[in-house]
Amino acid sequence: MKIITVSYRLPLSIKKQNRKTNITQSAGGLATAVLSYTEKSDKNLTWVGVADFEKSTWDHHKDSFPKTFDVEPVFLDKKLNKNFYNVFSNSVLWALFHYFPSYVEYNDEAFEAYKTANAIVAEKVNELYEPGDIIWIHDYHFLGLAKLVREQHPDAKIGYFLHIPFPNFEIFRILPNKVKKYILEGILGANLAGFHTWDNAMHFTECVEKILGVSQRSFIFSQDSHRTRVGSYPISIDFDKFYDAYDKPEVATLRNEIKDLYQDKKIIFSVDRLDYTKGINNRLYAFESFLEKHPEWKEKVVFLLVIVPSREEINKYGERKRMIEHNVGRINGAMGSYKWNPVVYQYQSVDFDRLIALYSSADVALISPVRDGMNLVAKEYVAARKDQRGVLILSSMAGAAKELQEAITINPFDTELTGERINQALLMPEEDQQRRMERMQRYIKKHDVFLWATKFLSDTEEMYSHDNKAVALKGKDKEEILLKYETANKRLLLLDFDGTLVNLKSRPELAVPDDKLKKLLAGLAADPKNEVWIVSGRDRNFLEHHLGHLTLGLIAEHGGWIKRDTWEPVIHGTNSWKEQVIRIMDEYTDTNAESFVEEKEFGVAWHYRNVEPKQGFLLSRELLNLLKNNMQNVPVQIIDGNKVIEVKHYMAHKGTTCRNNILCGEYDFAIAFGDDKTDEDLFEQLEGPNDFSVKVGPGNTSAKYRIDSVEKVLAFLGKLQGTTTVK
Repeated sequence: MKIITVSYRLPLSIKKQNRKTNITQSAGGLATAVLSYTEKSDKNLTWVGVADFEKSTWDHHKDSFPKTFDVEPVFLDKKLNKNFYNVFSNSVLWALFHYFPSYVEYNDEAFEAYKTANAIVAEKVNELYEPGDIIWIHDYHFLGLAKLVREQHPDAKIGYFLHIPFPNFEIFRILPNKVKKYILEGILGANLAGFHTWDNAMHFTECVEKILGVSQRSFIFSQDSHRTRVGSYPISIDFDKFYDAYDKPEVATLRNEIKDLYQDKKIIFSVDRLDYTKGINNRLYAFESFLEKHPEWKEKVVFLLVIVPSREEINKYGERKRMIEHNVGRINGAMGSYKWNPVVYQYQSVDFDRLIALYSSADVALISPVRDGMNLVAKEYVAARKDQRGVLILSSMAGAAKELQEAITINPFDTELTGERINQALLMPEEDQQRRMERMQRYIKKHDVFLWATKFLSDTEEMYSHDNKAVALKGKDKEEILLKYETANKRLLLLDFDGTLVNLKSRPELAVPDDKLKKLLAGLAADPKNEVWIVSGRDRNFLEHHLGHLTLGLIAEHGGWIKRDTWEPVIHGTNSWKEQVIRIMDEYTDTNAESFVEEKEFGVAWHYRNVEPKQGFLLSRELLNLLKNNMQNVPVQIIDGNKVIEVKHYMAHKGTTCRNNILCGEYDFAIAFGDDKTDEDLFEQLEGPNDFSVKVGPGNTSAKYRIDSVEKVLAFLGKLQGTTTVK
C-alpha cells in the first residue's frame, strides 16, 4: 500500500555544475509533510510530477542519488507543456481563481492542452496504482485528474487539495461551459476535496449545484460510483524547522550583520514571489502614505522588499516587475536622501538561512496580498520569531488571516489605513508583541503541516471507508435475502411510497396505488409472520384514503404521524413557522406556474418536477439558500429532495420514528425500500446482520443494495409473496 502524490513540480532538483550532474531531494514543506505521514503510517510514497529536465538526464542519473521515496516524472512535449502550464494554468486559472478576470487569456488550444496533460498524467497514475493505494492530487494544474483516474479505478481512494482560492459563482461562471463542467466534474472524482477555507469550500459547492445541477447534503455530493466530501483544510508549515533555525550560528551571524547595517532604524520586511496577486505595489503605496503622514519616521525606518523571480515569460508578470521597480525608484527619489533609501529592493531568491535572519531581524512583517489561498510567509515569520518580538501586518484577503487572529489585519486596497497600521505596528510595546506572538506560535505549533497532511489523508480514508458501495439486488445476494425471509419468524417490511411503490407523476395526487399494488400489499400483510409498514412523506389523509382499509402500519409526513389502529401524532405543539415558509414558496410559484406548493400538517413542500429541469434546479438552489437564512433557530429540517424542497418539523424524521416505534420490537428480518434522501435516515438505522436496505434508482446511498426501478421493486415484493418471478 502506498501514497501516490501528484503535483506539477517534483520534489527534487537536477543541476549541472562543472560537468557533473547533482540531484537533490527537496526540503519543501509539502514533501516533508507527506514523507513524515508515510513514515508514521507505514506507507510507501511515490511522487508523480512534470519533469523540468530531459528524459535522457533522468534515465542516466535516476539511480545515482539517495532517495527516501519513489519519483515518477512525466515528460511533456514543450509546446504542450507551454500551453498547459503557462497559458491555461497560469494565464486562465490562476488569474480567474485569484479574482483577476480581466487578466484571463483564454483560448481553446490551451484548454485542449490542459486536458491532454491531465490525461497523460492520469495514464502514469493508472500504471502505478494498486488496490488499496491512496492517490493525493494537488492544485489547479490537475483539476480534471481525479475523474480521469476514477474512470479507470472506480474503487480508488482519491483526495484532491486546491492550494489557491476557489472563486465564487459570479467569477467562475465566466469560463466557457465545457471548461466549467470539466473542472467541477474533475474535482468531484475525488472522495475528499479540500480547500484552505470554508469560504472557498462553499464557493465550490455553490458552483457544483448551480452549474452541474448536483445537490449536496452536509457538504457531501452523492454520485453513482462514490460520494465526494468537501471540507476546509488550512495548510501550514513545519513549525519546529523555522523556530529552531533562530539559534543556528549561520543565522545568528547574518542577523547581526543586518542589525549592524540598520542599527539606528526600524526594519519593515516583506518577501514574495513576483505576482500580481501579492499586492506589492499597494504595499509600496501604503509605505509611501505612511512616510507622508508620519514624517517623523524619515531616516528612522527602512523597508526591505525582497521579490523572488517568477513566470517572467508571462506578460502580466513582466509588466508587474517594471511597475514595482518604477515605484521603488520613484519613492526613493522623492523621499530618500544621499544617506537613506526608504526602500531597499532585492530581486532574487533568498536561501533559507538568510530568510530566517531577515524574518528574525524585522520589527514588522508587511504581508498584503490582494488575494491568497493561505500565505505561508505569514506563518513562517511568526514561527521564526523565537524571541517573540516583531509585529505581523496581514491582509484580510489571505487565508492565514482567519487563523492568525493576533495579527494586525488590513485591507490591502486601503493604502492610507494600511499606512496608519504600519505606524501602529512600529509603536507597539514589546509586551504586546510578545503576547501576540506567543498566541500565534502556540496555534501554528499545534496546527502544523504534519497535522494538515495527517488529517487530510486520514479523512480521505475515512470518507472512503464510510462510502457504502451499494450492490445490485440480484444473483446470490438476492437469493440470500429470499432465503433469510423464508426462514424468519418475525419480519418487518418498511416501504416508501412515491418513487418506490408508484412512479412519480406530474402532481402527487396523481400517483395513486392501483388494484394490483393494493392486492400485493394485502397479500404481504396477510402473512402472520409479516409486519408491513408504508413509510411515506405523504399526508395522513392521502394514505388513509388509499391504503387505510388494508392491515398495514402507516407513517405519514416523514414520521410526523403514525398509525397502527388509529392515527397518533409524533409531534406536539404549533407550527407557527409554516406561514412564513408558505409565503416564501408562493413567490416562486407566482413566477413559475409549473411549480406548486403542497401544505401538510407538519411541513410544506415546493415541487418543481414540472419546471424545465435546469431552470427548476437553479430556482431550487435559490429557494434553498433563502429558506436556510430565514429558518435559523427554528425547529425545522429543510429537505433537498427529488424535484422538491420541503421544510418539515425536525421531529418528522423517518429514521427516528421507525427506531422509536417499530425497530425497537422483536424481529429477525427487516427490509426497507426507498428512493429519496429522507429514506437515507431510515437506512442508517438498519445495521444488523438480518437487516437489509435497498435504494431505488441512481445516486450514492447508505443502503446495502440497489434496485433500478419501481417495477423491479414490485416484482421483488411479488417474489416475497410467492406470486411472481423476479426478473
